[in-house]
Amino acid sequence: MTAKIIIKLEEDMGLYQFQVFKTVADKNSFSGAAQALFISQPAVSMHIRSLEDHFKTKLFERTSQQITITESGRILYGYVDKILTLIDQAEKDISNFTGHIQGPLSVGASFTVGEYVIPRVLGIFNKDHPQVKAKLLVTNTEHIVNMVLKHELDLGLVEHGVDAPELIVTPFMQDELVIVFSPDHPLANRKYISIEELVKLPLVLREMGSGTRKIAEERLEEVGVNLAKLNMVMELGSTEAVKEAVEAGFGTTILSKWAVQKELKLGTLVPVQIKEMPLRREFYLIHHQNKFKPPVVEEFINFLFDYRQKIQIA
Repeated sequence: MTAKIIIKLEEDMGLYQFQVFKTVADKNSFSGAAQALFISQPAVSMHIRSLEDHFKTKLFERTSQQITITESGRILYGYVDKILTLIDQAEKDISNFTGHIQGPLSVGASFTVGEYVIPRVLGIFNKDHPQVKAKLLVTNTEHIVNMVLKHELDLGLVEHGVDAPELIVTPFMQDELVIVFSPDHPLANRKYISIEELVKLPLVLREMGSGTRKIAEERLEEVGVNLAKLNMVMELGSTEAVKEAVEAGFGTTILSKWAVQKELKLGTLVPVQIKEMPLRREFYLIHHQNKFKPPVVEEFINFLFDYRQKIQIA
């Protein structure tokens, strides 16, 4: 009887609507659910209205300030939570039995790793597992940590260590920051420059709060550089804008080696190192220790570490 009820509900509404409903209830927000599910807010509203039409009752009370789940909504939530949990467990058991990896995979990544590393990794993974539906959210580390803590992302890849006892934090790969010049710059033919020379150079950097800028400033402070004395000529909101400015000769910058691989190969940017100051940092994989991990998530975690050498991110 239970199976027939579940099948009937799936035919009428679709399990995805249950996922939308649960996310709205968990987030207590339509906009928050839309962001977590990577869909528009009108789409969230449409799914909730469809459920309310089916059950002929309000599931949420809406005001201009907030939403509140109704008693009917709380009753439905208990069943939806059980249904989705059973389906997750069924997918895991069937995948273990058949050896097929399939299903959704949600990954959050901070800007450098999310823009220049993980898209390639997901592409390789998807070739091996075409039934996997992967979603990648690229945003700042703090946002990713919060979403993993709230079970809104399966995994996160972030630019610095995280202090949260609920999370499992594992070093994933090492990154190196490099100083780059336009090939026409007088110092472009040098392998090394000194810290004193760097302080005098016009700098084009990412905005405050950028992970790349933060690690660069930390390393400079460690070797005694007064950040107030840096010759900052531009602060730009994206790595691509910074590279464009440096290529045009407006200054130099400090960026991840992953962010400038293409430009270094083409010769439009030239790398230089500071002998007294290695610019290295670690990227970390994070996931919630209590969140159920379906086979696709476990397989992707194994893939990340097993194939680091092949995808040149070791």
